Amino acid sequence: MKKALLNKTTFLFIFSILLTLSGFAQTTFTVGDLNYQVNDDGVSVTVTSSVGGQGATGELNIPESVSYEGNDYAVTAIGDNAFLYGFFTGELNIPNSITTIGDGAFAYCCCFTGDLIIPSSVTSIGYGAFQICYGFTGNLTIPNSVVSIGDFAFNSCDGMTGTLSIPSSVTSLGPDTFSYTAFSGITVDPENSVFDSRGNCNAIIATSTNELITGCQSTIIPNTVTTIGYDAFKGCMGLTTIDIPDSVTSIGADAFAFCYGLTGDLTIPNSVTTIGPGAFFYCSSLDGTLTIGESVTFIGDYAFRNCSGVTEAVSLAVTPPELGSEPGWDCVVFEYFGTPILTVPYGCASAYQSSAWYDPMGLNGFYEFIEDEDDDVTEIEGIASAVYPNPTHGVVRIEAEDIRSISIYGISGQKVFEGAASGDAFEYDFGKHEAGIYMIVVETAKSIETKRVTVL
Repeated sequence: MKKALLNKTTFLFIFSILLTLSGFAQTTFTVGDLNYQVNDDGVSVTVTSSVGGQGATGELNIPESVSYEGNDYAVTAIGDNAFLYGFFTGELNIPNSITTIGDGAFAYCCCFTGDLIIPSSVTSIGYGAFQICYGFTGNLTIPNSVVSIGDFAFNSCDGMTGTLSIPSSVTSLGPDTFSYTAFSGITVDPENSVFDSRGNCNAIIATSTNELITGCQSTIIPNTVTTIGYDAFKGCMGLTTIDIPDSVTSIGADAFAFCYGLTGDLTIPNSVTTIGPGAFFYCSSLDGTLTIGESVTFIGDYAFRNCSGVTEAVSLAVTPPELGSEPGWDCVVFEYFGTPILTVPYGCASAYQSSAWYDPMGLNGFYEFIEDEDDDVTEIEGIASAVYPNPTHGVVRIEAEDIRSISIYGISGQKVFEGAASGDAFEYDFGKHEAGIYMIVVETAKSIETKRVTVL
């Protein structure tokens, strides 16, 4: 029995040593205001957190090395979420010993100021490492040692200014890395083999695919770009106009979402076939004409939602593009759009009227389709020309040429009347209905039009 017990004890002792040597039992300790963990090499440490946790305040000073129980350790990494939600003040100085900045290392740290200089020892910057660190008020410097920058790494660092320079060493870059920033320009080192900023375009382009990954307020999209990528200009501060060249065939999801400063007209060229979900979501300052090219076959959910300032809309596609509803999305492509009237190619009004583009309320689509004759935007003869009196207490008269049918909807979309008609006039009594706004859909021999009537 004693021999068996000794063997078991010896086994457990040896097993614990093996665990320690293999890295399963790693030493952690605290020096000053920071917590550390010894790395597998036994001679370096990772900063894991602040003693103050997520409520830590004051200045943050990360040393190049620390001593603990007679051992000296080089500080080589900042761990995942190490300083998440901190309230640190002043400039952030990262020592030259650091090689890795982990995922979310400084995410949501609200109060850093000044420039952010990544030291030349760093090779990787993790996912969301500085996400929503909106306090920085200067330049971002990325050295020629950095190989990879994770998605969302500098997302919403909107206080950063100046030119963003991508060195030749960077070969991996997330698509949403620099969303919601205010850089005045972008350059990519000409020696970079993966990305470029061809023709001084002030953008980051994937060289092998010609996809524009990141733009800024001064970007001029080159006519060699074929794809505007996911989140490429999302939340771009200072972007007021954009010209999309005929080389572009697809616009990615959220590509221009939350570009509040975009104004004027927006033209989707005839080369584009797909417009991704949320592509222009909340571009609420667009105040001109939206023209959708003739080759567009699909427009994703939320693509033009909250483009409330648009005054005129034109689709050049003969076949109404599909308005998608992908898993996890709602089909609200044109919800809160600026106009409920859409100009379409000659002879195509009925096709649009019977598609998902039609909404009798004009709340998420269009209730009136005007056909374009000979490239001049003119209203077709023979559609409803008069609905009066409006507002009304009772009977309204609808006048048009060769009326075929009348449908009437309440503001919530419920149909309150539908009937065949003939001739050039039709009367309907609203006296039995509650006060509110109603839509009258008038189908004639040539087209369909929707009129809005207010019942008092």
